[in-house]
Amino acid sequence: MSLADQFLPTAEFAERHATVIDAPRDVVWDALMAFRFRDLRLAAPLFAARAVIGVALNGRRYRPPSGAMFLPLAQEEGRERVLGLLGRWWRFGEADSRADVRDAHDFRAFDEPGYGKAIMAFELEDAGPGRTRVVTRTRIVTTDAAAHRAMARYWLLIRPGSGFTRHLMLRAIGQRARDAA
Repeated sequence: MSLADQFLPTAEFAERHATVIDAPRDVVWDALMAFRFRDLRLAAPLFAARAVIGVALNGRRYRPPSGAMFLPLAQEEGRERVLGLLGRWWRFGEADSRADVRDAHDFRAFDEPGYGKAIMAFELEDAGPGRTRVVTRTRIVTTDAAAHRAMARYWLLIRPGSGFTRHLMLRAIGQRARDAA
């Protein structure tokens, strides 16, 4: 069982992307750990559009409570890293991330109606001598039927951008790993 399966074994909404990077696993792991969303310059217009929609609809843009968007949930060095996120992303500027959910235990236990729970997992596998396959999985569940309906509408809107962002993430990690190798 993967670490991701321990948090969200099934998903209502999901996507998976993968790439093979010409670098050893330890170098790719270091590149993954050094990754920051600001590395995604090509995704900046998507993030800006989301901010503009939030301001237009709700008078404010989304800001994570602690400055970090994703909550580190678990990792097995060199193999897998799982990040979590709770919110009402479909509400744009009123995303309602939860500052009271601070660790993996809180994340697993969270079941307040009206929210989505998401994980983003990165899995590293050997893909031949000096090569590493990186798989990113996004899984989302909702806590009630109303949240599911709202998330379904939102997913139709953002899924292409989400997939594009995941491809950019894999590309950025690959470039950093190749530069280091």
